[in-house]
Amino acid sequence: MDAYEKPIFSGLLHTGMPDLEALYRVGKIPMVTRGNVPGGSAEWPDPLALPNAAFYNLLVSTVQAPRGIILFDHEAWPYGTQAERQATAAKYVQVYQEIKSRKPGCRIGWYQDPVRREYYRAVADKASPDYRIWQSWNNDLAQVMAPYTDVYFPSLYYFFTRDVDAHMLPNLTAYLIENINEAKRVRRMYGRAESPIYPYVWWRKHDETRDLDADVWETIVRTVLDEADGMVLWGGSSTAWSETAPWWVTIKARLTDKRRTG
Repeated sequence: MDAYEKPIFSGLLHTGMPDLEALYRVGKIPMVTRGNVPGGSAEWPDPLALPNAAFYNLLVSTVQAPRGIILFDHEAWPYGTQAERQATAAKYVQVYQEIKSRKPGCRIGWYQDPVRREYYRAVADKASPDYRIWQSWNNDLAQVMAPYTDVYFPSLYYFFTRDVDAHMLPNLTAYLIENINEAKRVRRMYGRAESPIYPYVWWRKHDETRDLDADVWETIVRTVLDEADGMVLWGGSSTAWSETAPWWVTIKARLTDKRRTG
């Protein structure tokens, strides 16, 4: 599929945002967390444990999934050891089964799992111990999770701007491609070929201190749409919508082709 035909989705949180679905076919994929399911934290009091039945009932009755996709984000379970990664992956499988038993027609994906976002290891030599360690972490998760992953949502937020870390920018494209290729690898080895890869991208620096450089953002958008199956836009919390925001102008330029099938 041509990059201009690949879907761009919205996880945006701006106030005063127009109907991007109607205007540009930018479909909404809301991120589901323990805290944003109404009453969810009360029904899932211990974030290290699994949700109870009442939480799942609340999730499927209150969460809007207009694209038929539930994006589940839970970042409290541990990943430090192989045993922890395998136990965390098994918890995701149980979440998948509980949601599917209540909403069998939906597709379910996990924010940043089963491929853990890496920068330094991802841009290392493929024969290096660092690169292989990263792949082994992902194998620990994907062997268990990938059969229960309908959509992949790798996180490709970026960490550097030219004013502070100009020497890091030459690795940008490699960082993006290697993280996407790692999702493709675990999908091929452990998952299902029909599960699309929609990376999460953000036009701001990961520490939220400033917007990314315009050319960096353009590279992220272009590379992700070239290499993945589409992408999801994140950001905008407590921010008013602006049609002239540079990040949005870059995206809107990609939305003029009426063949887009998003």
